[in-house]
Amino acid sequence: MKKISFFIILIALLGFNSHKYYVSTSLYEFSEDSNSLQITMKIFKDDFTNLINKKEGVELDKVKDLNSIKIKSKISKYLFSNLSLFFDNNKYEPIYLGAKQDTEMITFFLEIENLPSYKSIKLKNTVLFDMFNKQQNIVHFKKGTKKRSFVLRKDKGVTTFEF
Repeated sequence: MKKISFFIILIALLGFNSHKYYVSTSLYEFSEDSNSLQITMKIFKDDFTNLINKKEGVELDKVKDLNSIKIKSKISKYLFSNLSLFFDNNKYEPIYLGAKQDTEMITFFLEIENLPSYKSIKLKNTVLFDMFNKQQNIVHFKKGTKKRSFVLRKDKGVTTFEF
């Protein structure tokens, strides 16, 4: 009887909630060899597709090449309006390199080149905050053997830290 009750509850939960959480993950990794910051962001495909359709009028789910010039400009426009990076109080703009998609996620690649040594970092990541009130952006920052992780929310989309 307990097994049947468990399965009924499980089916009810899965059947009525297709997407109950809103989260992205990002890795900001400093490369000492090239003095660059390599950024990899993973966002649920349906969330980002809906956002770009609403903001830019582009149906990404019907686009085969996310790296065409037209689509890259739409994606980078949105990402740059929601990402800011300051190193020792100096703002640096990332370069949008492109994206790849699979069935559930879109992975975005960005980079900041020729980054001088730094001690403090101020990071803003408000991606999808304008679409979902419960959006959470998990940020991992790695420099050498040191790693810092943060969860950014709509009420706190900016974090400052030191290495």
